[in-house]
Amino acid sequence: MSHATNMETIRSILNDSYKKEDTSVVPKRNDLTFGNTLKKIKHAVVFYVDMRGSRKIIQDSTSFMSIKVHKSFLQAITYCVENRGGHFRSFNGDGALAFFVGDKASTNAVKAAMDLKKYVMEINSIVEEKVSKKVDFGVGIGQGPIYVAKSGKKGDDNTKQDLVWVGLPVYVAVELSDYAKSAYNIWISPAVKSSIDKEGDKFVLTDDEDGSSIWKKESKDLKSIGTSTVYKTSYFTTLNLES
Repeated sequence: MSHATNMETIRSILNDSYKKEDTSVVPKRNDLTFGNTLKKIKHAVVFYVDMRGSRKIIQDSTSFMSIKVHKSFLQAITYCVENRGGHFRSFNGDGALAFFVGDKASTNAVKAAMDLKKYVMEINSIVEEKVSKKVDFGVGIGQGPIYVAKSGKKGDDNTKQDLVWVGLPVYVAVELSDYAKSAYNIWISPAVKSSIDKEGDKFVLTDDEDGSSIWKKESKDLKSIGTSTVYKTSYFTTLNLES
């Protein structure tokens, strides 16, 4: 393909009109065509997680511990998300993206994040024994309408195509994950906090012992939505990982 032909394709992408289809499910790659169509999820809860500390572990090249940690982390994320009814869709380097829809989607996303924290604690207990290092992570959760389209290079080679997820909730979740770190690994947007309040599951709202809120408020100047009151928690689920 010449530069001129490629630019013609780019201009076509930029100038084409797109057809929007509403959906209440989280699409997979094969659910969309490569053409000028996109799907809109009217209400989705976006779960973005970022792993940190893997670069320190990469120095241990003899046991390929960095690869092992990445694989373990991905296994934990996919299980925690899917076990709570979510849909894992993307893993790129140290970041992963998932979505929750339907009844109590916000509560389920928060529970998945709390489950993940328990798993990471266990992963770290094993990793520290081997290389005296550990990983950290941050989860950001936002919600609202999002759009998804298939992007990449047109043709039959699916390895050059992927889904692109666009919308304010995605940007909010990614920004919040940047702030999240131990001990406050889970950060949520004001919209998510409002939803879990309405959904009323005490497990993600109050401490079992004294009934106090498990969330702390912080005012942050987010590029995506401006200055906002967001919420963070250090809580995690007490899972029995041996059962």
